[in-house]
Amino acid sequence: MLEVNKWKIIGRGDERICYLHPNDPARCIKLSRRSKAKQTHRELRYFRYLQRRGVPFTLIPEFFGVVEDEELIGIEQQLIVDERGDSLPSLAEYLAMPLTPQQITRFRAGLEALKAYLLAYNVVPCDLVMSNLLVIERPDITTVVLIDGLGASELVPLPEYISWLGRRKIQRKWARFMDKTVKPHFAANQECQSL
Repeated sequence: MLEVNKWKIIGRGDERICYLHPNDPARCIKLSRRSKAKQTHRELRYFRYLQRRGVPFTLIPEFFGVVEDEELIGIEQQLIVDERGDSLPSLAEYLAMPLTPQQITRFRAGLEALKAYLLAYNVVPCDLVMSNLLVIERPDITTVVLIDGLGASELVPLPEYISWLGRRKIQRKWARFMDKTVKPHFAANQECQSL
């Protein structure tokens, strides 16, 4: 039996609670009740598939395995934090900050790098939303990492296995995400109109 009542909660979603790993501060565990674990089962299957394909876990958290007992099932993965071990801003939190033109330029490059990564490795997002993205800002580079909402939601997830279908789905989701989420934050800034 997992002693989750002794674990530190670091995040909460509709289906899952994210805990700091009790024995490793560089990892987290996302747990669902078995009766409400659709997203967890999808992501477990998908992370295993990505591992088999040899996809580098550079802009998504590294996957370490399944954690389970009779009532709960979850994913053990890398906890994405800054160099000091502090939490990072979500995309929504980052965009709410006053940003300099230089920060905006590096942020744009970080977004483009994430999109290129998803397309290059056919990493299909299910939920491309601001709360599933973290922003790592360093002096010379800004990195955007997708931490949740991975794997195709179709009953038969063909976009994961057929690259051209995956690329089409990624392009479609990315365009919708940019148009409805990111671009409105920069509507007044001409430099970001081409995002």
